[in-house]
Amino acid sequence: MFSDKSFRVALAISLITHATLFFKLPHINFLPSRRALKQIEVTYIKEKSTQANIESYNQKLLQKASVSTSSKKTAPPPYIKKDQLFKETKNISISKPEFIKPEVIAVKKKITLPRLEDEKITNPVYLNYYQILREKIKRAAYQNYTHLVNGEVYLSFIILSNGQLKDIRINEEKSTTHTYLKDIAQKSIFDASPFPDFPKELSYPELSFNVIISFETE
Repeated sequence: MFSDKSFRVALAISLITHATLFFKLPHINFLPSRRALKQIEVTYIKEKSTQANIESYNQKLLQKASVSTSSKKTAPPPYIKKDQLFKETKNISISKPEFIKPEVIAVKKKITLPRLEDEKITNPVYLNYYQILREKIKRAAYQNYTHLVNGEVYLSFIILSNGQLKDIRINEEKSTTHTYLKDIAQKSIFDASPFPDFPKELSYPELSFNVIISFETE
């Protein structure tokens, strides 16, 4: 019972307080009115388009470019005929570069095969064959002789009947002391071999020959 009374008392107090507030403060609207909502207007601000500004800026640039190009026009190159161009090039003289010629000192080589004084051979067939040997050795010596050294080399060699060289020796007592000339003389006999076969008149299995090779420069 006590709770029902207290509830009723509290409810009555709240109703009284709300009523007094409602009548004393009429300007307070607890619910929004429809008229207030209708009065709200939304306005949109249109941004100014920049397309017109861009077009005007491009036009200004084109005007400046046309003015600068018109003021800086270059004259066209002069017309040149082809015939005239080639005529002028024909008159150009081209000089060859001068080469410095090296000073060449001509040195004559002289190689001889003198006859031996102690040889006393009268057989003409032997002498003819011996002359053939000397000529072959002389040609080989000219090809091998390159250094400017003078001297003589005394050699003895044996040839078989078929023209093959069997043996070769240098007489050290009668020859020069220069080793280069000794090597050249010996090599020249090796290069000249094989020699021709013995003639029929020289019916020997082998024959010995002596030769002096003289090297001189002029």
